[in-house]
Amino acid sequence: MQSLRPYVLTIAGFDPSGGAGVLADCKTFEQHGVYGFGVCSALTVQNDDTFLNIHWLSAERIIEQLEPLLSKFVVSACKIGIINSPETLLTIIRYLKEYNPAIHIVWDPVLKASAGYDFHAVNTFHNLEAILAAITLATPNYNELQQLQSIIDEPLIKEDRAAFCAVLLKGGHRPDALGIDTLYEPVGSTTLLAGVQQVFPKHGSGCVLSAAITARLAKGENLPGACRGAKQYVENFLNSNQSLLGYHSIC
Repeated sequence: MQSLRPYVLTIAGFDPSGGAGVLADCKTFEQHGVYGFGVCSALTVQNDDTFLNIHWLSAERIIEQLEPLLSKFVVSACKIGIINSPETLLTIIRYLKEYNPAIHIVWDPVLKASAGYDFHAVNTFHNLEAILAAITLATPNYNELQQLQSIIDEPLIKEDRAAFCAVLLKGGHRPDALGIDTLYEPVGSTTLLAGVQQVFPKHGSGCVLSAAITARLAKGENLPGACRGAKQYVENFLNSNQSLLGYHSIC
């Protein structure tokens, strides 16, 4: 008899195009052989290249969706995307940890849509130290790391080591190392080189990466292995076609 798949969760926005957010995360979960639950944190008005509006859900509405899932299933890993405020984010993280203190939490700190829409003003972001201390991994790109670093008293990364939680610095926007990711952990750093020379940009690629890491952690991979495998998955996703909407495949 085949064993049950691990249960994983995404808390993210609903993107009608299916390229990002809950829909993209669940596609990624399925390809990785885990069972994915999806909880909506916002309703977005967008397509693959135009972002028009967002309607946020409160902490209460997010928890209302979480409660029947967490009360029945043991969720071993959760990816969190856009959330309406840092206070809501911290409330959700603490709620998840009440049910499973050992849960892996991967936070994709999306501060701005790829189409240019700003979700949060940086000066409104508080409680960052408490958020980082409670999660497994943050996955900022270069610009997001600079924004987060500007609102925290201590460096997120000190001498090639993570200060609060592990940080995967994505290479898509790095001026010094384009396409190269770096995983910072408390014990040191790991460089993840690009496996392909050319890629075609995709709407939601950051969502797909963090969801793939989440799935791999749920299956028992260590953090460097999960990040390395997820990077390979995203490279396949980016090169699945030349449009902004990618196709999902584990091969």
